[in-house]
Amino acid sequence: MPVDNLHGVVSAKERTIASASAFFVPAAAPEDQERVYAGLAQWCHRAVPQTEARIYSITYVHDGEEWTATVGESLRGVRRKKSRARGARVERVVHLTDPATVLAIFPDVPYLVVTNHRIAGSVRSAWENPFMAGQPQSVTYFSVAR
Repeated sequence: MPVDNLHGVVSAKERTIASASAFFVPAAAPEDQERVYAGLAQWCHRAVPQTEARIYSITYVHDGEEWTATVGESLRGVRRKKSRARGARVERVVHLTDPATVLAIFPDVPYLVVTNHRIAGSVRSAWENPFMAGQPQSVTYFSVAR
């Protein structure tokens, strides 16, 4: 697997650029985006990534479930259960959600995901904040104006 110089091991196929999403921090005023993002990075004990290295979305596996964390969206996942029914193999897909909204994702191993859990009022989540997402299966970066 090729090495992504910015973030560890990620194949070229898995390193994608989000073409429709310019960098943003949910609920932060436009003039405060950089300050809020820097504050979140500091809270996570991470350096502020360069503009082209800021992460929009990751897909990772936790306890056999495949989860997606996308900035500005709630966490969502899939649990696949395999069984037999009348001698045939059957796969049942269970869709999972978590009400926390992703505020930022920071690279390194492990990747860290920051949500609004325990930050914004009474938002509940099954995940700690921030939480470790390990080494993602895929990484999507914010688009960069050129």
